[in-house]
Amino acid sequence: MTLVIFLGSSNFQHVFSSTDESSSGQLSSPLSSSLASSDQPSSSTVITSNDSLNNNAAGLETFETGMEAENKNNWIFVNHDILGTRNSNQTEIGKSNIDNLEVKWRLNNTFEIQEPPIIVGNTGYFQDYIGNIISFDTTNGDINWKLETGGGPTMGLYYSNGAIYATVGTEAKIISIDAENGEIIWESPALGDTSLGYAINSPPLLWKDYVLAGSGGSGLPPGEGYVKGNITALNKTTGYIIWNIDTTAGEWVDDEKNPPNGGATAWSGGSIDPDTGIAYIPLGSASPNFNASTRLTPNLYSNHMVAVDIPSGNIIWATPFIAHGTVLDIDVPDSHDWDASWGSSVSNVRFDNGTVKKVVIGHDKAGNLIAMDAISGKEIWWTTLGKQIGTEKLPSPEGTGMTWSHGVYNFHAVDNDTLYITSTNRGLNFFTDGISGHKEAPDESIEQGLVNGTIYAIELKNGNVKWKIDTEYPPRVSPMISNEILYTGYIEFGNNERNGIVLALDKDTGEKLWEYNVDASISPVGPSIGNEMLFIPTEKVNVDGDNNDDEDEEEEIGGSIVAFGLK
Repeated sequence: MTLVIFLGSSNFQHVFSSTDESSSGQLSSPLSSSLASSDQPSSSTVITSNDSLNNNAAGLETFETGMEAENKNNWIFVNHDILGTRNSNQTEIGKSNIDNLEVKWRLNNTFEIQEPPIIVGNTGYFQDYIGNIISFDTTNGDINWKLETGGGPTMGLYYSNGAIYATVGTEAKIISIDAENGEIIWESPALGDTSLGYAINSPPLLWKDYVLAGSGGSGLPPGEGYVKGNITALNKTTGYIIWNIDTTAGEWVDDEKNPPNGGATAWSGGSIDPDTGIAYIPLGSASPNFNASTRLTPNLYSNHMVAVDIPSGNIIWATPFIAHGTVLDIDVPDSHDWDASWGSSVSNVRFDNGTVKKVVIGHDKAGNLIAMDAISGKEIWWTTLGKQIGTEKLPSPEGTGMTWSHGVYNFHAVDNDTLYITSTNRGLNFFTDGISGHKEAPDESIEQGLVNGTIYAIELKNGNVKWKIDTEYPPRVSPMISNEILYTGYIEFGNNERNGIVLALDKDTGEKLWEYNVDASISPVGPSIGNEMLFIPTEKVNVDGDNNDDEDEEEEIGGSIVAFGLK
């Protein structure tokens, strides 16, 4: 394996290439060329009952990317397609008739619905907060079937060729389901030790006959901090494990560490270039979260975007967001849980000199936004969204004082030459408690100290802002593009109630075209569109007691899908 390090005044990122089949998945440290092999992230190929499985997997081409002509009016993945664009080619709903949108029906659910429904023809599918997978009729919201998996929360489904692929979060498994009747086709083995808090929450990624699963599991706090990140590839036809890559490396995760350090989990999904079979997956922060005293050496590969060659299981490059000597430099490893997270996208971008490159977009909870060359991982441009106050202060027993940053807490969308993203202004005071710590939010905020924020349209080629809209409340709603319209929203809060305001904006100017209050907090994973309808997933629904049959007791509606169609 060869290691190439690019050094520059504003960039430090590293690229890996392999010329030796036996080195599959092994990374050298970008900060120390003398790490022993035991310090490298490991990759293992798992022997299954079919010895030829691994060789056959790459040759099977039957899978859907979401970009096919027949999927024009469908939404087959949490972010619409394998490229992570959140961009639908449907043409039924547009600027000329957006004012004619009305609520057609509302599917109420006992539990929160975090993700937009998958839409295939007149059938929709979603997974709720505790893991139930539900199929419904998009024309009226009637339920077709329901599968209780017993494991949540999760972040989305994938549909391909008549099958639904889903995660069973707390069981740490992937399952394949017959989309017609909800029967399980196969169930993977547990991909990690659930007794340590290991989970699979991220949406599955598909390419050819591979299903990719990213690790989850809370750091310390709120979890125990034992989970070390990994990425696993399964056979799409059988569910057998093909390979597994550890995403931690170095002294900071030595086995003798007591208590152990962990993190660098792939909890939020990613994107895939279907032409090359390379997956782009962000990795979260290191654990313990708010005290770096047990992990002062480089925390590889937390807070990185990694590029994984799917057939071989090689990590071919890893670009850091926050680390020693990098683009976004810090004095010590991350102690604010800045997570590189909420997926990625890959797009063809034309630059001013006429060249076209594939560009990967990634971001983190500090509001750092980086465009990377998809082939090399080299930074093309980077920017920090919003204004940061006090983020350089390290947690202590007395706290940092209130720190503020405009972090990214949801997926983004891309369309031709433009990136659409929301940043949410977060205030937190970080404390250390022994080897870990805690955080305190300001008054007049919602979870994670979220207060308000900004909706951005940004040029993909250079990071320049085309337009932006500041919002009084948190715009924690993943943007979506369709037929010249940008859909997003924000969460009004106060008086022990939350309201989600859906926005339809002109994608070129930001002009507001339409809005609607869905009487519930819109889920951060955002909307989907398909079969001539717009679908909004929500959390707890505000219920007016005056409308209930029982005047003494309000009905509890944990979540819902609100379906809009044209009059």
